[in-house]
Amino acid sequence: MQSSSPSFRVDPVVAYNPASPKGESKVNNSFVKRYIKSIVRRAAKYAGNGCALQQTTWGGYTRDALRLANKIDCLPEQLLKPQQHPERVAVHVKDRICNWYLPRFANPFYGGIMTILRLADYLQRCHGIKQRILICGNSESDEVSANIIRAFPALSKAEVIILNTGKSLIEIPPADYSVATLWSTAYVLLGVENTGYKFYMIQDFEPAFYPAGSTYAQAELSYYFGFYGIANTQSLKEIYERDYGGCAVLLRPSIDKTVFYPSSEEKAAVPKRLFYYGRPGTPRNGFELAAVALRRLKQQYGNSIDIICAGARWNPADYNLNGVVRSLGMLPYPATGDLYRSCHLGLVMMMTKHPSYLPFELMASGAIVVTNFNQANTWLLKDGENCLISAPSASCLAVRLSYGLDHYDELASLRQRAANQILADAGDWDTSLGEVAKFILEPPPFISSNPF
Repeated sequence: MQSSSPSFRVDPVVAYNPASPKGESKVNNSFVKRYIKSIVRRAAKYAGNGCALQQTTWGGYTRDALRLANKIDCLPEQLLKPQQHPERVAVHVKDRICNWYLPRFANPFYGGIMTILRLADYLQRCHGIKQRILICGNSESDEVSANIIRAFPALSKAEVIILNTGKSLIEIPPADYSVATLWSTAYVLLGVENTGYKFYMIQDFEPAFYPAGSTYAQAELSYYFGFYGIANTQSLKEIYERDYGGCAVLLRPSIDKTVFYPSSEEKAAVPKRLFYYGRPGTPRNGFELAAVALRRLKQQYGNSIDIICAGARWNPADYNLNGVVRSLGMLPYPATGDLYRSCHLGLVMMMTKHPSYLPFELMASGAIVVTNFNQANTWLLKDGENCLISAPSASCLAVRLSYGLDHYDELASLRQRAANQILADAGDWDTSLGEVAKFILEPPPFISSNPF
C-alpha cells in the first residue's frame, strides 16, 4: 500500500481541485481553508452581479450550477493520468484497506447508502478488509459512525473521516482500494494518489438528475475518469462500458427477505390500499404526473381507496392533495415491509435509467407494481407478467391504476409470478456481493480510453 499522501492544488482558477502533479510546491493550508469557506459566498455574489437571475426554478439552478462549477473541477492532465496502480496493493488481502468516499447522509437505511454499506460490511466480514468511511462534506464523525452501526453493527470499527477542509483533503490516509459513490465524490477521488485501485459505484445515471447543462456535463465527465465501475443493474453496466469505455462489474440488486415477503393474510376488499413512493422536488420520481393521476383516482373511488405516500417528508396540502393522500414521511426500514404487505397496489415512477429498489420490495411483498414505461428497466419490469406499465401521462396512469384496483383478484397470478421472481432471483445479497468482491480483489486488465 502506497504510504505517501495525496497531493492537491487549490488556486483562484481551480476552486476545488484535490489533485496536482507530483513535486508541486506545498499548499498553503491556511489559504485553502479560507478559500473553501468562501466558495458559497463568492458563488452567490457572482450569481447576483450581472446575471439578473430571477427567483425561478431556472434561476435556482443557475445559482447551484455556479457553486458547483466553482467548487468541483479537474485539470486536463488529470484526465490523462492512469488511475489504476496494482503495484500499490498489499500482497495479503487481510492487510488491505478500502476507502469509501460518500456524500453526507442521515439515513443509513436509504437505498443507495445501504447498498454501499452492505458491500463495505461484506468486504470486511468475508475477506477481512479494513473499511474506512470518508464523508465529503460537513458532518460529525461520531454521528456518522452511530448511523452506520445502526444498520451494520459489524462496521463499528470502521474509521470515519470528514473531508470538509483543505487539510483533511491533503491528509487522506492511503488505501489499497478507493470507491467513489456519487459523481461529486469521483472528483475528490480523481486527485488521490496514494491508493491502488479506484472504483466508481454507479447506482443510477446521475447526469440525468439535472437538466442538460453545466452540472449534467460535470456529472457525465466523471464517467471518463478511468475508474473500475460497480454498476447497480445491467443497464448501468452497459451504459458505462458502451458509452464511456469503462470496465464494470454487475451488482445485482437484491432484497432483505426478512423484511420483504408476501403476507399469508387476505387483504380487505374495501378500501383498496395504494402505496405511492412520493418525493416532491426529486424530478426523476415523476411526482407531478403521479399527483394529477392520484387526484383523479380519488375523485373516481372516494372512500373506497386509501392512498398512502412515503419516501419523504411533505405536506399534501402544499400540492392540492389534502384529503387525497396520506403522507407518512420517512419510515423505519422494517416498517416498510409491513406497509407494502398491507397494500394492494404500489405506484413507483422512475425516469432515470435505474428502477430503484421499490419495485423489487413491493413485488416481494405481494403488491401489484404500477410504473411508467422506461426502456432502461424492461429487463426487470414486464407489463402483464410481473407488473402493470403505463405511458407517462396523468390520464394513462389513472387508467392503469384503476385497472389494477378493479382487477386485483384476477391479477393473482401476476402477483404470484412477481413475488416468486424476486424471491428467487434477488433474495440473496451475499451471492450478489460476492461477485462484486471477486471483481474488486482481481480486477481485469483495463486501460481507460477517453476523448480527452
